[in-house]
Amino acid sequence: MIFYLINMTLCAGLMYLIYFLLFENETIHQFKRIYLPASLIFSIIIPLVNIDIFIPFISESLKQFYAYLYAVQSVEIEISAENFIIPVQETVTTNSISWQTIVILLYVLVTLLFIFRLIRNISKIILSTKGKDYIKYANAKIILIEEKSIPYSFGNCIFLNKENYVKGNIQDEIIIHEYEHVKQKHSTDIIFIELLIAIFWFNPIFYLYRKKIKQNHEFIADNAVINIKQNIPHYQALLLDNTCEETKMELVIKFSYYLNTKNRFIMMAKSTSKVRAICAKFALIPVVLVAICIFSSKTIAQSVKNILPQQESGNVAVDSIQNKQIESTPIDIDLNDTPDEAVPFALADVKPKFQGGDQNTFSRWVNSKIKYPEAALKDSIQGKVMLQFTIDKNGQMKNVKVVRKAHPVLDNEAVSVVKSSPAWTPGKLKNKPVDIVVHFPVVFQM
Repeated sequence: MIFYLINMTLCAGLMYLIYFLLFENETIHQFKRIYLPASLIFSIIIPLVNIDIFIPFISESLKQFYAYLYAVQSVEIEISAENFIIPVQETVTTNSISWQTIVILLYVLVTLLFIFRLIRNISKIILSTKGKDYIKYANAKIILIEEKSIPYSFGNCIFLNKENYVKGNIQDEIIIHEYEHVKQKHSTDIIFIELLIAIFWFNPIFYLYRKKIKQNHEFIADNAVINIKQNIPHYQALLLDNTCEETKMELVIKFSYYLNTKNRFIMMAKSTSKVRAICAKFALIPVVLVAICIFSSKTIAQSVKNILPQQESGNVAVDSIQNKQIESTPIDIDLNDTPDEAVPFALADVKPKFQGGDQNTFSRWVNSKIKYPEAALKDSIQGKVMLQFTIDKNGQMKNVKVVRKAHPVLDNEAVSVVKSSPAWTPGKLKNKPVDIVVHFPVVFQM
């Protein structure tokens, strides 16, 4: 989950940076309206997607790397202490709640509070329309309210002060502006981003997106007014006259969004050529492709499939690259005769066998021999010991060593049992016996 949140945040941050560099100061407002929520959805989904990228040629060093990963992750045995009797006076009982549980509970609580606030605000707006006088205006309703408030809109409703409307103090530009919000259904964008913030309230990127979405709504509405009235100075003066007015309603789209009045004035005097707009949009394509490659949850080379052998069923026998069986394909390693160095387990044509079985058979044998050390039980010591050993050309085990330590007591127990292993049937490469290196994890868990 942590890696997902990091990838999602970085991806959203990248898409926000691209917006700032390519589109922020351009007048392609309708495109920006699509881009902002779409880039958020993209950032949320991409880290969950598995992408296969085909690499036709792969180096021997990379083959060795994947083979090592496969050997490490292929078989794991777990030694449990649950069958051991621990003296009562040495048993520690705790009812404490883990920090993970506290974090989850805190997240759920805050999320519910955000959702409750969103529902309350929407309900408050809907209730404010009940029993009010209204006037039909195209596909919208002008709701006349008694409160002294800046004009605002939500859904298909435009809210205007009744006294000012009756006296004719509300300019046509204001009504055109708010009607554009209604016609473009900008309230759906607001509800969408508020829902995302309710879920990802801890992520500052989403608050930046909310600000840009609201700002772009104003650019669209301003553009509609200017196209109809063709009087930019008069409209700008009207905006300044209403800058100090406010409303207590949340979520609504206000006529004078005071946080970006300066930017709105600048945007009114700008225009973006078609060539520039097209170039900016095409520049987005490589960015999207790079983001998919970087932030998707798994990017692998298809040719690696041929490196990994078919795995027989057993205790914990899974494919470390994909959750499906893969056909075994011999690997062309440039060896004149028998290699001087030991071969990784996954690269052998014929795997070494233990008592007619495989690593899984060996893991069951180890499980029957190994004991949870009393000293480890007494001090509640647990962990994973990663062992490495070699099955030589004669099937004898040698060079048993710990490559990742857990605790000296656990390490010694794992090594002593594995060292006592009977002979194996040796593995082969190109029909000749070779030394095979095996990585073998042993988990001690209370």
